[in-house]
Amino acid sequence: MPSARQESPPRSTPHETFERDEAMALPARVFWTLEKLAARWGCDPAEIVGWATEGIIEIVTSVGMVQCSGTEPLIGLVVVCAEDIMPLFWGNRSEAKACMIWRIRPQGTATWKIITAPAHGVAIELHDLMVTTKSAQRFEDEYDPLHRVHVSPGRSSRHDWEGMLQALMIRLFEYGLPETQADFVAQGQDWFVANAKDGSVPDESQIRRKLSSIWRALKKPQ
Repeated sequence: MPSARQESPPRSTPHETFERDEAMALPARVFWTLEKLAARWGCDPAEIVGWATEGIIEIVTSVGMVQCSGTEPLIGLVVVCAEDIMPLFWGNRSEAKACMIWRIRPQGTATWKIITAPAHGVAIELHDLMVTTKSAQRFEDEYDPLHRVHVSPGRSSRHDWEGMLQALMIRLFEYGLPETQADFVAQGQDWFVANAKDGSVPDESQIRRKLSSIWRALKKPQ
């Protein structure tokens, strides 16, 4: 008597596999291009370059191997000197899409290195310029650029920020200032968990942006 034929388990189609993969969380963003970050903050890319000239934020790019005076060859991600890329934003320079840079420095260092090879420097275009997510996050924590972009007259906020702030002020009056900003942010997050009517709780970075300026003012010496 012939043996019963064993059926193979059903194979997943490429579409089903894609749907499972799509549900998995991707790693966090590492960079913002200068143009996309400007759109996120509701400003012009030239404004970010201006802030970089003041040391408020760093702009980076990736270079091939270059030789700098007095150092080992550099390659990869480097900070660019904001003053060197300002020609990209001159209003009367529509005929050119690139400029040359001669000054770079590795991230985490303060001394500019002068590029000696290639002798003419490195050509940079607008789409080559980036800001690391860490640098952008520090800027947002300090200056809250998203507030002016996302809040429009006549439109109510999804989250009850006023209710949270009122609760935190009452808590400050009763118990005093918490030891750290992280504790202050956690108190705000706890309030949303307990009081959000639709169960919607803003993420920690949103709450931190809302509270960072208040925290600095409260910690400022009188």
